[in-house]
Amino acid sequence: MKNSSCKKSGSVPVFEIPADTRAVFIRRPNRFLALVEKDGKVLEAHVHDPGRLPDLLVPGNEVLLKYASRAGRRTSWSLLAGKAEGHWVFANAGYHRQLSGKILSSFGKELFKGLETFSPEPRLEGARLDYLFQMEDGVPVYVEIKGCTWARGEEALFPDAPTVRGQKHLRHLLELKRKGFGALLWILCFRKEAGCFRPAHEIDPEFARLFEEALKAGVEVRVSKLCYDGEKIYLQGELPLC
Repeated sequence: MKNSSCKKSGSVPVFEIPADTRAVFIRRPNRFLALVEKDGKVLEAHVHDPGRLPDLLVPGNEVLLKYASRAGRRTSWSLLAGKAEGHWVFANAGYHRQLSGKILSSFGKELFKGLETFSPEPRLEGARLDYLFQMEDGVPVYVEIKGCTWARGEEALFPDAPTVRGQKHLRHLLELKRKGFGALLWILCFRKEAGCFRPAHEIDPEFARLFEEALKAGVEVRVSKLCYDGEKIYLQGELPLC
């Protein structure tokens, strides 16, 4: 299923998730379901991404699927990626935990200076975050992860649809920072062509406002650039803010 190569200088494979087949996107009846065409047949595929995926889920565009039949599922397929600018863009948030865990296990101490240990899904005051980092200086850092699948030119953008949930997560990170904890927004950016990242104020002005407020308050933002070739996801370094 390989398309464009991700093996540039400095790229390291961090997660293996081979696609099972290619198909052509037809339409998206609701945000969880895509209709695709494969060998003249219409298939249903689960979409595990709440965004609009505006340049991926376009009628006639190629997509990658993973076979995922099991009891209780409506669909036998899951959408893994869509094609944009000649390369695959990974677009399945259901793998973010496994992917981020692999990155942290292999490169966590290089990416996040002072990291000693990490634990997933910590609970704090009735909320659940993605990770808790225990740091050398003793200050715990609470981490929220977002996946970025949209770009315009060399600018990677998030979100691609208004996100009340994303706003809530930024407010929570702000509150944690004000209480003396460390707070980190970790963006997993799957756009190979991206040269920088910014919040999409044209899509969600409130998210962008909270993003800027969080930066000023000392919430850390890290953007990891990732590339998917249809078989493996490669880590390609860090993106600056635009």
